[in-house]
Amino acid sequence: MGIRVEKDTILNWINEMGKFLRLIVEKWESGISTSGEDEEVAAGYQTYFGKDRHYFQSLDLAALKAYADETLQVEQVRPLALLHMYDGFISGDGSLLEKAKGLLEHHAASTGSFSFEDFDHLAKIDAALKQGS
Repeated sequence: MGIRVEKDTILNWINEMGKFLRLIVEKWESGISTSGEDEEVAAGYQTYFGKDRHYFQSLDLAALKAYADETLQVEQVRPLALLHMYDGFISGDGSLLEKAKGLLEHHAASTGSFSFEDFDHLAKIDAALKQGS
């Protein structure tokens, strides 16, 4: 019974995080920037990962991977990477994009699965990083 509750909890978390990310993606793709957009994205870190945005910004990639391995369930790593990615796109912060890329690659390596969608995400990140440099 306990396992079922835990599984339901992570499924609910994934659904809620998915809704949040869809809203962020829609705003980013529309190109319409709102004054509260950065705050809204920053709130996602606290709401879904229990740490504020500055905590994740202060971590280097190795520490972020260690945090993901030690603290998160495997289903939570990819959403954290996507939050970093869209936060990086919206804020123009290349370090967030680098971390998103590293987390996506780490997740793929640790789970043995890789999606075409993630390949597209990595291509977008690479393009944004090249454009920024």
